[in-house]
Amino acid sequence: MYYTHPLFSFNIKMWKYLGFIDYERIDRPVIILIIPCFINLCQFMNIAYNWNDMSVIAIGLFMTAILFNALVRILTVRKNQCKFIEFFEMIENWYHEIEMGSDREDWDLLKHIPRRTRMISNLSFLFAAGAAGASAMIPLFLEERSLPYDIYIPMCDHLKSPMYEILYVMESFISMPFCVLTYVPFTNLFIACLTFGISLLQILRHKLESLPYENDEQMLKQLMELIRFHHKIINYCQTLECLVSFVCLVELLLFTLMLCVLLASFLVMDNVMSKIAICIYIFCILYALFIPYWHANEFSWESTKIADAAYNINWTKSNIKIRKCIAILMLRSQTPLKIRAGGIFPMTLEAFQALLNATYTYFTMFKGMMGKESTILNNEQ
Repeated sequence: MYYTHPLFSFNIKMWKYLGFIDYERIDRPVIILIIPCFINLCQFMNIAYNWNDMSVIAIGLFMTAILFNALVRILTVRKNQCKFIEFFEMIENWYHEIEMGSDREDWDLLKHIPRRTRMISNLSFLFAAGAAGASAMIPLFLEERSLPYDIYIPMCDHLKSPMYEILYVMESFISMPFCVLTYVPFTNLFIACLTFGISLLQILRHKLESLPYENDEQMLKQLMELIRFHHKIINYCQTLECLVSFVCLVELLLFTLMLCVLLASFLVMDNVMSKIAICIYIFCILYALFIPYWHANEFSWESTKIADAAYNINWTKSNIKIRKCIAILMLRSQTPLKIRAGGIFPMTLEAFQALLNATYTYFTMFKGMMGKESTILNNEQ
């Protein structure tokens, strides 16, 4: 079964056990989603209620966005679970087809993927579990009562017993594990799919480089198969983009907003611990964005190498049919395969750099405005 495949590690098993995928009834996922949805709604109300307090906005927005992003991810998976299952089963069948094939060099290019994806999954879970555990423990060491997720409940003092203890348990033992078990597996599976796509492109390039030049008939037959193989990879990219496009767009918009707010908050805050927390949050955002963008960029870059491999084929002495096939393959592969957030924003390292440049521009503009305001105040005094 697809959920036991080593390429997906233990990520799908978690979703299947929680009822988020391959589960027809909705009672289990609904029960699990009730508390995170309630906490997230109270987080938004807390931001609206404390809109003028920059410290609340900076830290509260980060925790709110993380939980909201986790909810968007798992609701997307739940809504499109049949499409996700079909996609995972297609990957499993394709993987076994190459494994059982006669070309051992193709299998050598593919067999390392499960170990790599398992390592990334383990590191991501350790990182997320450590961050969640630290966030849950920090309120216990503060002088004043606080919760891991700052919330606001109208007409209720949530910092008084027993409401405080109830909310603390709900956030620490339900909402935070929910974030870890929904946010991280989605990213891990996305990276696994991109890594598999990269290996498929490497296999295609290897097949092009090892085409037989002596026999035109055999060469034409294999070229036709490789064109179909490339078309299958293009469909693979389009399907993957359809599944993750909306989630990537939500994450991009939220994290861009958070980077701007956190950098602005860093300038106005005087508390050293708050500045350290903001630096940690910025690092988490950059890590969460860089990992999928780097793999998506590698997938796009690998797709451009197909045109070079096709051009390097000894086509000058071949017949007209072979030349047409090579021309078709080169024409198709000259346009890089890209995963786009929302179908608009390409997930490449250039786009990631543009995001950082835009954030830094906002940071310097805000810093300049603060400098002008302080100068005006000093002159008035």
